Amino acid sequence: MDIGNLEKTADLSAGEWIGDIPDMEGIEFKVRSTNYKPFRVATAGLARRSGKRLNTDDGLNDFNIATGKPLAEHILIDWKGLTENGKPLPFSKEKAIAILTAEDDFGIGAKFRRGVEWAGDQVADRINKQAGEAAGN
Repeated sequence: MDIGNLEKTADLSAGEWIGDIPDMEGIEFKVRSTNYKPFRVATAGLARRSGKRLNTDDGLNDFNIATGKPLAEHILIDWKGLTENGKPLPFSKEKAIAILTAEDDFGIGAKFRRGVEWAGDQVADRINKQAGEAAGN
């Protein structure tokens, strides 16, 4: 193990563009890593407050919907390719929260939550790989 990079830090706040998101053709998200500490703290707090309810289908669904707000506040930075009523939709934090916390009949909110989390996981995987290479493992 090489400790030459011990003092270096990985910037998890900048984010990067991720495309080819499963089930979201033509959409790109600019996202941070799902290992971004403020996101981890927010979702850990949700899990603690949800407690035993996570063991039920309703509780798990409520938890998944509740994770939409931390995804919007900490992971999703921007988007490309999203439209509303056929017109390009510019990114706004408020619209991101509305979409990511939606429990709609068409599953749009759930699809977005899965897509943003998947994209954030791609960034996390890349950073973890770089960290392993930097450590000489």
